[in-house]
Amino acid sequence: MLFFCIFSNSSFSQGLEKCACLSEFQFLQGYIETNFAAFNDNVNEANRGDYESFVQKIKSEISDDSIDDHCLIYLQRYLNFFKDNHTQINDPGYIFDESDEAAFQEFLRSPHFQKRERVDLDLAALEKSLATATSNEIEGIYQSSDGSYKVALVKNQNAFRDYYGIILDSKSKLWQPGQVKFELKQTGENSFKGFYYYKYYGLNTEAVIYDGRKLGSWVKKGLESTQNEAQTAINNQAKGPFDFKKIKEDVGYLSIKTFEGYLKSMFDSVLLAHQEDILSLPKLIIDVRGNGGGSDALLSGLMPLMYTDTIYTELPQLYVTEDNYRIYKEFLQEMQADSLSYGLETITNFGKLVQKFENSPSRVFVPMFDSIDDLGHERRVNLGAKSYTFTNLLGEDKNYMKTFTDTEKLPGLPQKIVLLIDRGCASTCENLILLANQNSKVITLGQNSGGYKGYGNVFPVITPMGYRLNMSTTRYEDARKYEFVGIPPQIYIEDNEDWIRRAMELLDGKED
Repeated sequence: MLFFCIFSNSSFSQGLEKCACLSEFQFLQGYIETNFAAFNDNVNEANRGDYESFVQKIKSEISDDSIDDHCLIYLQRYLNFFKDNHTQINDPGYIFDESDEAAFQEFLRSPHFQKRERVDLDLAALEKSLATATSNEIEGIYQSSDGSYKVALVKNQNAFRDYYGIILDSKSKLWQPGQVKFELKQTGENSFKGFYYYKYYGLNTEAVIYDGRKLGSWVKKGLESTQNEAQTAINNQAKGPFDFKKIKEDVGYLSIKTFEGYLKSMFDSVLLAHQEDILSLPKLIIDVRGNGGGSDALLSGLMPLMYTDTIYTELPQLYVTEDNYRIYKEFLQEMQADSLSYGLETITNFGKLVQKFENSPSRVFVPMFDSIDDLGHERRVNLGAKSYTFTNLLGEDKNYMKTFTDTEKLPGLPQKIVLLIDRGCASTCENLILLANQNSKVITLGQNSGGYKGYGNVFPVITPMGYRLNMSTTRYEDARKYEFVGIPPQIYIEDNEDWIRRAMELLDGKED
C-alpha cells in the first residue's frame, strides 16, 4: 500500500502539505486495519470493494483540497466508516503559556497558526453589508457565547463546506481578523455539520442547528434574545445532576443526568435523603434522558429497585495484536510506577490482561475474564442506608456473567417503573437500559439510545502528526448490534409529545 507524492517546483510547499497528510492517512489506515477491534466487523468480503473505493476517494480529496489544514477532517471521515462511537481522532491544539512572549512567538511560527485559512477581504465592508441580515437568512454577524469572538458568516462552497465564519474581532491574541474560525456543511433545511477550530486551534466536529437567532452556541447580532439567558442557565444548574420529587401521591420522579464516577457521593446522598419516599411509592419514573454515562458504580445502586430475575451481563472480548499488547504493557508499567493511586488489586487484574496478550495468537478475540475471581463472587450495593447482596457466576463461554439474589430480601416497592431514554443516553446509561429490559417491572419509554455499547477499553495513540487517536481494543459480540443505532425503547415516543404525561399513563395502565 505505497504511494508517491509528485508535485512541481511551483507547488512544492503545498505538495509537502498534501504528502504529509497522505502519509498520516496511510498510517491511520494501516493501524486501524491491524489493531482495531471493530475493523473486521465493518469490512468483510461483501463490502471490501466499497471500503477500498472509499479509501481511494479520501486520498484523492486530500490531494485536491486547496486548504492546508483540513487533514484531521479526512481522518475523522475515514473513522466514521466504522460503527464505533468510542473510536475517535482529534487534535488537542497548540497549548502554551500565553503570558510567555517567546512561547507566543513560537506559536505564531507553528503550523497550527500558519496553516489556518485566512481570507483576503475588506472586513469592514463585509461587516457593513451583513449588518442588516434577518432571521430568514443564515448569513450575518455572530458572536460567541462568551463574547470572545465576532465573526462574519458568509457562503463559500467547496467539496465539504457551504459557509465559513471569518474572524472580525477577537479578544484572544491567538486569533486574528481574517482567519476562518469555523466551517459549515448543510445537512438539512436548518441543520449543518460544523467544523470548529477552538481557542488553541484544535478541531472539533459537531452537529449544528440554526433556529433563526442562534447557530449552535453562536448568537446572531441584532437578534439577541430579550430573555435573561444567564438567569435561565443558573436556574437549570440549580437543579443539579440528580433530583427526586413526588409528582403524585403514588408516583415518584428520579432524574439522573449523569453517571460520572466523581459524583457518586452526591448520588448516594440524594438516594439516602429520599430513601423513604422511593421505597414507599408503588410507581416510579426514572429519567435518564441526556445522560452520557460514566461509572457503573452509580448504576449498581439502582439494581435493588429494578431486579425481578437473573441479570445477564455480557462481558467484553479482548482483541489481541502486537500494538495492543504494547499499549497494555506500557499502561501496566505506568500503573506499577504509581501503585498508591491505582492499588494492588487493580494492578493485579490488569496484569492478567497483559498475560492474555502474551499467551494468545495475534489477530484474535479472547475472553477478557477467565474466572469469577476477576469479577468478584459477590456484589454489595447500597440504596440509601440499606445494603443488598447479589451473587455473580461466570457463564460457561466466559462471555456472560449471571447476577442473582433472593427477591424476598429486596424492597417490595416500587412495583412499576418507567425508564425515560433518548439518544443522549450513552455508555453506562445504556447498561441501565439493558438491565431494565431484563426485569418485568420496568418499561422503557422514549427513543433509541446513543449507541455506545459495541466496543470499548479505549486507549490513546499519538500519530506522526501529533493527533490523538482514541481506539477501542475490546468488543461485545452481542451488544455490537446496538452500536450507532442504539437500543430501542419498548415504547417509542415522538419529540413533541409530553413524555412525563405518557409515563404516568403507562404507570396507571392506560396503554395504547
